[in-house]
Amino acid sequence: MPRYSVIITRDVTESTVVQVEAETPEQAETAAFNKLHESTETEWELDEGSWNKGDSYVTGVDEIP
Repeated sequence: MPRYSVIITRDVTESTVVQVEAETPEQAETAAFNKLHESTETEWELDEGSWNKGDSYVTGVDEIP
């Protein structure tokens, strides 16, 4: 009987907090993204409950020789 390697994926979300000074919420968003892209030390955390809320789905199936 053939054997298969099946990749099963589930989507999770992670968050980080970026503190900025800005005059409007829109400017704060832009400044936060800019600061995030410039950072090499950003720490991301898995969102609470994220690991089990999404449905799993297949992203690849390969027959094993």
